[in-house]
Amino acid sequence: MTYPQAEETGATWVARPNWEYIRVDVLLPEHPKVDGLSDKAFRALVTLWCYCGRQRTDGAVTRKQWEAWPPKVRAELVAAGLARPMDIGDGCVMHDFTGPDGHQRSRNEIEEASVARSEKARKAASARWGNRPA
Repeated sequence: MTYPQAEETGATWVARPNWEYIRVDVLLPEHPKVDGLSDKAFRALVTLWCYCGRQRTDGAVTRKQWEAWPPKVRAELVAAGLARPMDIGDGCVMHDFTGPDGHQRSRNEIEEASVARSEKARKAASARWGNRPA
């Protein structure tokens, strides 16, 4: 089996360090908005959240990603209040993805954390190795 974000080390698969993630509450399956979803709609929800997190869209989903799911699945997500279709571009926006009531980090928050992590790594390398020529 091949995993795009893993490297083979002997018989053990080890995932690459992944600074990109989404937050998912452990009680999500019991949440009233999610409880009545079909398995396919639940999978669509999590997949679309992952798309938004990976692409740093702040909850916006492209038409191509949105329409990759059957109309019945999209209708379930809209009826549950988990997605809102957009007029512009015909994609959708995931409910409360970011913002005051949002559950995920915004594009700006991710980029700020990345800059801070890089700066910390530069300082650590400088402290360890000094300013040696390459």
